[in-house]
Amino acid sequence: MVVRPLSRRLWNLVFLTSATLLLAVAVAWAWEKFNSSLDKGLEEEKSYTRHAMEYHREHPDQQRVGTDVLETWSKADYIAQAVEKESIAGTWARFSDQLQFLPEGLKRQNGKPFCVVQFPAMIVVLWPPLQPFDNCTIYLVPAPHDIAEIKSGDMDFSGKSDSWVYVLKSGT
Repeated sequence: MVVRPLSRRLWNLVFLTSATLLLAVAVAWAWEKFNSSLDKGLEEEKSYTRHAMEYHREHPDQQRVGTDVLETWSKADYIAQAVEKESIAGTWARFSDQLQFLPEGLKRQNGKPFCVVQFPAMIVVLWPPLQPFDNCTIYLVPAPHDIAEIKSGDMDFSGKSDSWVYVLKSGT
């Protein structure tokens, strides 16, 4: 049996097939790494926020990326706790600057008041990052199924609405 060397055309075909296969494996591996990193980042974003807010409260002198979000969340958290402590009866909505029991430093964020809404089982604090609210009503609160997805003490600021939504559920 005589073994002849591969022709140049066949050699090019083998090389291109191998290179294509190697490239496909590399792209699949890179995509998996990217996707895994993105998933991890999103999970960390969801879980790191409470820790980041508490750290921000303990170290207000340190400036870092996301400070406005943390400051807004921190104020909304303090507002909701103060409202819960006051035990005002009923379902109502008021601007934070109309709540006399709040300290001046909690009444506004970047010159805009929060909209505070109390329901029997929760307190919702809304803050408009772009335009101030014209009025503060219970109708500004997102749909119940959207609110149900927000854990008590968390703020949804993912851009799904025109406002950031902080929720404090009763008994938490």
